[in-house]
Amino acid sequence: MNVLPGLLGAAALLAACAPAPVATQSPTAPVDRAPTVSDPDEYHDRGISAALGEEYFSRLGGGDPYATGMAYPVWLALVERFPAELGGDVAHLAERFGFLVDPARPDLPVGFHLTTDPNTRVPFVVANCQMCHAERLRLVDGDKIVSGLGSVHVRVHAYDEAFVKIARGASLSSDQLVVDATRAARQRDLTWPDGVRMPIVRATVSALRERAEARGVEAGRLAAGLPGRVATIESFALALNAHGAHVPPTTTPGWAKVPDVRGFPWRDTLSWDGVGTGSPVALAAEADFAFGARPEWFETHRHIATSLYLYLKHFDRKLPFPGAVDAALAERGRSVFDATCSKCHGVYAPDGPQPRVRYRERVVPVAFVGTDPARSEAVTPAFVAAANSVPLGHGSTTVAPTGGYVPPVLLDVWARGTYGHVGQWPSIEVMAMRPEQRPRRFWVDLEAPYDVAHLGLHWTEPRVGDSSSHGYVYDGTAPGYSVDGHRFLSDLPADDRRAVLEYLKTL
Repeated sequence: MNVLPGLLGAAALLAACAPAPVATQSPTAPVDRAPTVSDPDEYHDRGISAALGEEYFSRLGGGDPYATGMAYPVWLALVERFPAELGGDVAHLAERFGFLVDPARPDLPVGFHLTTDPNTRVPFVVANCQMCHAERLRLVDGDKIVSGLGSVHVRVHAYDEAFVKIARGASLSSDQLVVDATRAARQRDLTWPDGVRMPIVRATVSALRERAEARGVEAGRLAAGLPGRVATIESFALALNAHGAHVPPTTTPGWAKVPDVRGFPWRDTLSWDGVGTGSPVALAAEADFAFGARPEWFETHRHIATSLYLYLKHFDRKLPFPGAVDAALAERGRSVFDATCSKCHGVYAPDGPQPRVRYRERVVPVAFVGTDPARSEAVTPAFVAAANSVPLGHGSTTVAPTGGYVPPVLLDVWARGTYGHVGQWPSIEVMAMRPEQRPRRFWVDLEAPYDVAHLGLHWTEPRVGDSSSHGYVYDGTAPGYSVDGHRFLSDLPADDRRAVLEYLKTL
């Protein structure tokens, strides 16, 4: 996975949030040849296992730094030289784009990884799945970073646009960037040999400019998306267009919230709408292909995709509800849930500390569930044709419109606020309201403690003076963001509704 965002490629399939590529020419390769594939030590074949998959998911990423990463001194130089776009330092970069910072490791945001290029010994920064699939829960007993939980803060499209702006500006100079990168390397005692500095910088600047030109105005349009949302179909279309396809932009982006991967062990597909089907190992790998990893990398590193699939297939997490639960009310709610909700969301049979899950994936038509159709409508005939024409997917994956959305598995559902495929409901309590009673425009406070009482993020009516650095205004009247649909909870009698909400705390 790489350090520039925006393609989120097979996020259309994997619902991942990985960044987009800057293919850097190997300083050891002639300019008329394809870049050499760099093979850092940690990506060598160490076997295949779910444990190794967890490493790729949470620490290492996909590798291939020349295609999906950026030399660390150059990245630091860009962050420091362009504070208006990238913040000026790592702390402000993280705050601006919603990246997590682990106090025990403040030098890089969560989801970023340093790998050493064996050809030059220069450190390259790449990204892993936790850039988007990790979040900090603010609870009474302290903050907790939860792996696999969809980020509600991350703004990957805005991060992407920042590099596009830099590439289009007159201030981006290879000569100056070499000076800045050399200073950053010296300050941090980083390996930065004189003989490779200019080749790496020139290749990076060239790739940034080519990519900015290819993305056109679409990068700016997508940058306006709310925190924790990605336009995965449109982003995948940009990747396809960069390789010769002609997928027109959608009128309304098909926004989707970054999902929790907790339910992936029971899923056949890995997206909100089930648009991508086929080999689960291929689905786990296609994200890397879409945002820059080259075929030759995975020809020699198939163990990465296989291990990542095994990790997702066996993903487990203990996240008990951090408050009191009315056991009798929850038991009543379980009966109501099994009778009215289980056909879509599965059955959770008590079995010790963790429930046994019986779930069969299905697509619920938009006309039936009634939620916003923009994401489903983004899967246009042009997109489908272009996606299915990619040779890498032949015989292993297929893209097809489904006309609906896949109901999620509900383990740890209490911690997943916001709710709905586009995050249109800040809490389960709001989702349980009748559609006509739900707030249409509201302020989501991202820094408030998690609202355990109402099962979701804290929200209020919009107020003058609300700071965008601490939250955002959700406008349910805007195209792609409707708060309507999913009446199933609100149609229950009030007592049954309260019982189901109490039961959901136990999952």
